[in-house]
Amino acid sequence: MADNKAPQENPDARFRFAMSEDGMKLGVNRYFPPNGGKKPSVDILREQVLDAGVQLPLDESAAQRIIDAIETGNDFKGIALVRGIPATEPKDASLMVLGNLEFPVFPGDRFIRFREAQKAENGQTIDGRILTPKGNFAPQDISVEPGENVKWDPVTESYVAEVWGMARVKDNVVSVSPIPSISNDEVFVTGNIHHQDFKGNPITPARIDKELRDLGVVIDVDMDMLDAKLAQAKDLGIPLQNQVLVKGVHPVPGRDGWLEYLVTTREITGTEDESGRLDFRNRGTYPMVNPGQIIGRVHQPTPGEGGIDIYGKTIPAHEGKELRIHLGENVILQDDKVTFQSKAKGVVVMEKDTLSVTECLIISGNVDLNSGNVKVEHGSIKVLGSIQAGFSVSAPKHVIVEGSIESATVYAGGQVEVKGGILMPDGGSIVCEGDVIANFITNANIKAGGDIHVANEILNSKIQAAGRLYATSGKGVVNGGTILTHKGMEINETGSELGVSTVIGVHLEQQEDDELRSERDKIILAIKKIDEALGSEPPQIILSRTPKEKRPAVAEVLKHRATLAKRRKTINERITELALAQQQELNGIDIQIRRLAHPGTTIRFGKKAKQIAKRMEACTFYFSLKDRDIAIK
Repeated sequence: MADNKAPQENPDARFRFAMSEDGMKLGVNRYFPPNGGKKPSVDILREQVLDAGVQLPLDESAAQRIIDAIETGNDFKGIALVRGIPATEPKDASLMVLGNLEFPVFPGDRFIRFREAQKAENGQTIDGRILTPKGNFAPQDISVEPGENVKWDPVTESYVAEVWGMARVKDNVVSVSPIPSISNDEVFVTGNIHHQDFKGNPITPARIDKELRDLGVVIDVDMDMLDAKLAQAKDLGIPLQNQVLVKGVHPVPGRDGWLEYLVTTREITGTEDESGRLDFRNRGTYPMVNPGQIIGRVHQPTPGEGGIDIYGKTIPAHEGKELRIHLGENVILQDDKVTFQSKAKGVVVMEKDTLSVTECLIISGNVDLNSGNVKVEHGSIKVLGSIQAGFSVSAPKHVIVEGSIESATVYAGGQVEVKGGILMPDGGSIVCEGDVIANFITNANIKAGGDIHVANEILNSKIQAAGRLYATSGKGVVNGGTILTHKGMEINETGSELGVSTVIGVHLEQQEDDELRSERDKIILAIKKIDEALGSEPPQIILSRTPKEKRPAVAEVLKHRATLAKRRKTINERITELALAQQQELNGIDIQIRRLAHPGTTIRFGKKAKQIAKRMEACTFYFSLKDRDIAIK
């Protein structure tokens, strides 16, 4: 396409045009300055393009660039003045992700664009030739809807996040799952921490702070803590899971009323040495007192301290419970109603809120070949040395050991207190009706009617206790073996990184249940044998095919089977009653793990068991009556 008129015949500026071989671009090939006529302009270009027979629209911007190039003396070739219309290829509808959705989106972020289906359409070259699309299929449409925390923007044809969270597309619904989660007591907010958003922009403490404020959080956010966690997530290259983003203050319950001993100090949790370890050797023992000596004074409970939730509201604290102490043998209460006095010489003992002074036999050294086995019919025993392997000690009240118990047999009607440890690699056992208190326990077999207090490790031991296990004052590690109590546990750590099998749980007395199940098994076996011999049809059918002379005997057997079936039904009903009663009894009992629970640990509540598959931090297990299963909080 070119202008064939001689430039001198027209005084206006003139242009000569050239079209690409494919007919899709038209540009200016030559320019002829005006000869007394109009100067070059976009209007002149438009007129001369029309005169050249081009029907497609002029690119106004490109035309202006050509005029500017002519006026400045620059090259104007290569600028497409008119373009052909390419054929439109058919395309299916699609969703275009506008970033990396493995990272979070924030409110206002457009994170997915929706492209409608595109039908095939013909194109046209500059010289009028029709271009047909290569594809001829019918494009497929898709139906996508905005879900939770997402809105549709028709202007940009994209989905926009309304919250800080993780975007996803599932079942043709685009949604965003919020990252921050407010605890049930509204004291803290948790969530996963990523170092960048879906666009690759860094996430800063200020961005997280804004989202928390939008949730209604009014207490101060620890920006330095967030900054450190964001840096850690960046260094690791993975998000930090279930992090505390902001935390209020839990209420501190009031201290229960307590008894202050006014004799030789006896600390329940022991004292720390220079290295920070709990030393049971310095924690004292049951003190000896004389007649008329003041034993202790009871203190009233304290009211506690209130907490604050994330919304700035005060959380009231529970007041402590009053301690009611009953008078036991050889103890009197003075007129002030808070001071206790001894009436005899003996050892001070507190059992089930009853304060007593009892007699105590003292063994000055070890229980070994020099002393032989030690057994008393009344009172307690205090061993100033150790109980060595193969020997036994028995007392109707308490056994107090300054040293250790080593593969020995010990029975106490009250407590067993060991300032050292309990080691039983070669057998032995401890049975007592009260508490067991020790620095550590290894390979032991213990059955206690009260609580278990251990400062450091419990290793590969079998322990049963009617009370509660406390292992939080020192290392507080339970690793290997089986620990079952009736009232739950408080421990620092269970299991190890090596995945050693460790069972801890709440076990309730089930002697009747076991006896019923054993009886039911015998009944089921007896009925099975009768059915194998006579068949399981109704008695009338069995008797009808039985020879007449044998019918009386068979009738007696069938009558016995009916009695067995009735008894089996009664047993099943009783087993169900016991199971429900056990579940009710489990209510309110928990297992608190203060620091870590390692894989290999099994948590039991009655007959329910839960295995820990991955390391867990600071968790509490309890039995949920609603779900009738073990739950975690």
